[in-house]
Amino acid sequence: MRERAEVERLALRLDRQLTNDFSQNVRLVSLLTGHNDVRAALRLGRLSKAEKGALNQLVIKTARVAILVADASGEIVAAGLRNPDASRPIAALPAKLRRTLASNLLSRRFVQRNDLGWMFETARTVYSEDGTRLGYVLAYQSLEDLGPTWGALPENLEVSAAGGEVLYAHHRFDAARWRPLRISVPSQVHGTLLVLERDPRVLVVYGAIGLALGMALSLALIFGVSSASRRRALAEARINALADAAAVLEARVAERTAELRSEIEQHKRTEQALHDSQSQLVQASKLKVLNDMASGLSHELSQPLFALEANLDTLTCQLESQPQTALASLEKAKRVTRRMGQILSNLKGFARKDVEEPVWMDLSQPVTDALEILEHEVARGHVTVRHSPPAKPMCGMATPTRLQQVIVNIVSNSVDAVAKDGTGVLRITYSGDASKPQICICDNGPGFCDPKAVLAPFFTTKEDQNGLGLGLSISRDIMQSFGGGLHLGTATGGGASVTLDFNPGDGGHRP
Repeated sequence: MRERAEVERLALRLDRQLTNDFSQNVRLVSLLTGHNDVRAALRLGRLSKAEKGALNQLVIKTARVAILVADASGEIVAAGLRNPDASRPIAALPAKLRRTLASNLLSRRFVQRNDLGWMFETARTVYSEDGTRLGYVLAYQSLEDLGPTWGALPENLEVSAAGGEVLYAHHRFDAARWRPLRISVPSQVHGTLLVLERDPRVLVVYGAIGLALGMALSLALIFGVSSASRRRALAEARINALADAAAVLEARVAERTAELRSEIEQHKRTEQALHDSQSQLVQASKLKVLNDMASGLSHELSQPLFALEANLDTLTCQLESQPQTALASLEKAKRVTRRMGQILSNLKGFARKDVEEPVWMDLSQPVTDALEILEHEVARGHVTVRHSPPAKPMCGMATPTRLQQVIVNIVSNSVDAVAKDGTGVLRITYSGDASKPQICICDNGPGFCDPKAVLAPFFTTKEDQNGLGLGLSISRDIMQSFGGGLHLGTATGGGASVTLDFNPGDGGHRP
């Protein structure tokens, strides 16, 4: 009785393990038969190249020997093989298998092929939504892949098919020396019986269904079914728990996604508001400069007007008596008029709100225009400006009006900083090459006390506190918007030095 009980326990343990191993095959074919792509392919009668590639990848990822797709007539329309050089497990569905699948949703059996060995075959019918049979899906699992299962069994064990073909045998197994003890127990694997023989070794045989069972075997069957029911209940509970957890996680992810989307929109609005504020600040700085130059502009325009009026009075007297002198007076009047137009044009361009993107341009022209705007301020401060534009244009990425504003801010600061006794000197030079254009503005004033502090917004050293302290800060931001930079330093021999670096634009070549 003890040996019988041990054999029954061994058989049930083996059956549970094999059931677990082969259930993966069942789940795989169940998944594929319900897949819309498989149904669509069977309706067309073929699989696309991409679908065949996906089938081969599925074979590798699931460690199957083969996965076959057959049409309703049993012809194989697609085959995914672990070894492309090996033959298919079957060329077409046998009539017996088709009859089995016609009356049963699922077929499970052991099959053998010379080059593939013993395999566990699982086949299932593919139906359309209206119940029409479209074809079949078959998956094959090699028994050689069940190493952990076989390795856990005793050495005196053999597993064979009903016809006597050996599925598995331990290398120390010797059936000739046995006096068998035969016991049959039901298998959950595919509706067969496990027949065990032992003395005290064990022989496990997969036989045909329908043998009579004794009382002990009936109890074992009940125990196995009850255990399976409990396992299914536990599995369903775990699945439900996982589903609930997944639902909670999805809700949290959706909530967090909405929060992140709101934060991103808020960041975009804040960034746009900052950009608008910077543009308004730049424009305000321009107007501040124009306000500071108002008296100088009045003088700049009044002088040409007085000269024009005097020339016109002289012209009136000279028209008849001295025509040549009158012609010279007309030329003077034209020059004065052009001078006034140039002044007004420079002021209009400087005051215009610049919204253009940086372009590849000659960097010296905005410098010349800025010096013309500040001509009266420079003359009033008795400052000498030494500016020699390069013979060959030096080009970089900028916008004319914004670069003009940068030069106006820097030159205005230098004019305010240097001495007003005629010794103040301002030098504007061009350095670098086509790959790294630079403009350097130096003076012989007191220089910068703290370059980092000077670049901070609202920092000013003007004694009358007439400045906003935004000139250099705005100029740095403008240069950075060009893709360049603004650097403060000390000039040779003392004084302040401001270097403007420019983006050459496409490696020094015109975009």
